[in-house]
Amino acid sequence: MTRFIVAFSLAVMFGLVLVNREYTAYQGLNAAIGVIFMTTQYNGIAAYVGTLPFTAHERAPYYRERASQTYNAFWYFVGSTIAEIPYVFFSGFIFTVIFYPLIGFTSFWTGVLYWVNLSLFVLMQTYLGQLFVYALPSVEVAVIVGVLVNAIFLLFSGFNPPAGSIPEGYKWIYHITPHRYSLSILISLLYGDCSVEPTYDEVTQTYLNVGPELGCQPLEDLGELRMCLYLPPRLPAALTAGT
Repeated sequence: MTRFIVAFSLAVMFGLVLVNREYTAYQGLNAAIGVIFMTTQYNGIAAYVGTLPFTAHERAPYYRERASQTYNAFWYFVGSTIAEIPYVFFSGFIFTVIFYPLIGFTSFWTGVLYWVNLSLFVLMQTYLGQLFVYALPSVEVAVIVGVLVNAIFLLFSGFNPPAGSIPEGYKWIYHITPHRYSLSILISLLYGDCSVEPTYDEVTQTYLNVGPELGCQPLEDLGELRMCLYLPPRLPAALTAGT
């Protein structure tokens, strides 16, 4: 229930931040990407922290029953992992069904993909919490290790600093960070969809063949760069490319 409340609260709080936001403006796009980054990470961290005490509580009876040879380790593992799937997907659904329309998007299938990707990310964080509890001697140690691992993942997810600013010696961490892929997919789903890229006319200094998708719209409020960028190349390189 706690995760459901967290998902609902995050959806309402951050969704209201982006109500009537103009995504073709430089500031609006940056704000939207930051909000999506934060909501994704908050949902994941809430799932990670929430699973620790429940998983740890099951360790004592599990060891007792294993000593009595009444528990099968494999089926216990299957049951404890499968049980999280509907729970996580429902909490992701609560978040998406509120947050997605609040930020101004209406495409049904894009919303479904957003929900699935977010839920898979939260599920990964849940399983990560279970792994640390099973592998480490106490909940306290699992919390400390989890903070360290998630801090590294956040640092190398490609949002801040962007991928282009990460030193070459640390790029391998960026490439193995799972947060990077979830965030890239979410941003691309919402702001990178453009079937045919517009062409820039030097004579009229305008873009031609601008499609209806949000990802095809020219960015505004860029000063001298106003007519040089549109949404796809404006997205941070860390969110749309591997380098």
